[in-house]
Amino acid sequence: MQIGRIPAFVKLLGVVLMLSILTLAGCGGGGSGSTSGGPGSGITLNVGSKKDADGRLLAQMYALLLEKQGFNVNLKLGLGDNKVLDSAIKSKQIDLYPEFNGTALGNYGLTATSDPQKAYDEARDYYEQSFQITWLDPALQLNDSYGICTSQSDASKYNLKTLDDLAKVSKQLILAGQSDFLDPKLGVLPPVAKAYGLTFKDTKTVNDVSLGFAAVSSGQVEVNECYTTDPHIVTNNFVLLQDSKNAFPAYNPSPIVRDPVLQKSPVIKGTLNSLATHLTTANMTGLIKQVTLDGKSEKTVATAFLKSEGLL
Repeated sequence: MQIGRIPAFVKLLGVVLMLSILTLAGCGGGGSGSTSGGPGSGITLNVGSKKDADGRLLAQMYALLLEKQGFNVNLKLGLGDNKVLDSAIKSKQIDLYPEFNGTALGNYGLTATSDPQKAYDEARDYYEQSFQITWLDPALQLNDSYGICTSQSDASKYNLKTLDDLAKVSKQLILAGQSDFLDPKLGVLPPVAKAYGLTFKDTKTVNDVSLGFAAVSSGQVEVNECYTTDPHIVTNNFVLLQDSKNAFPAYNPSPIVRDPVLQKSPVIKGTLNSLATHLTTANMTGLIKQVTLDGKSEKTVATAFLKSEGLL
């Protein structure tokens, strides 16, 4: 059967319909989950993080909140240690990342303190004056600091609940910790040991904080370095010895952003500051557990958390 020629007006109608479809399709643009037409539309941000789980989770949250505002986010999770991220932001390889006030003070030899606001103020002022980097609002209810832990059995055996209790028997015990924790000159432990009068029978250096838990569980040592948000404390039924003198420094996170980036896109400030009051030590511990022990992705965990808090 022969088909006749298509009338010109039908061809024209087809062209109009096709252009309409293409126009509608173009309205969904925007990279990496960005929201078209938002205040960040057309602006790309490089967001980085260190290798630790809390850093990766925080960076993922920043990315999701920024994408909601229309920014295109190039997310670089787990770039490296403190020095790598510090160098990356100062060399403009990244625009922002989560940093902790206590870490910043340690990086530049500034006076450590257990006062969260004082630690934040000192870090904020130093970074602004020295590097033109802004510290946004701190999560003062999230303290991812250091601590000393022990097993339930050793806690019962030596009557350990606090670091004051530990001081009474520390000469009988072996402590496991990472090198930056134990270092006699630059480590986290020395000023704490001085404050409580801690003197250990011996110390054992481990490459990862999780190995300290294993060393206590196997009976090689009695106490170990730990982080206050470490889910291993709960899953291994360990005891975090209370720091009654607040001798361990404060470690509260903030987004830190290069000044030129903030000047170009002031909306970044309000967007990321909205997260600060929603973060606590308790909820971050649960989020870290989901990533490190339950095997969920940072994006899945961060998205669920932000939605539960009404931020997405």
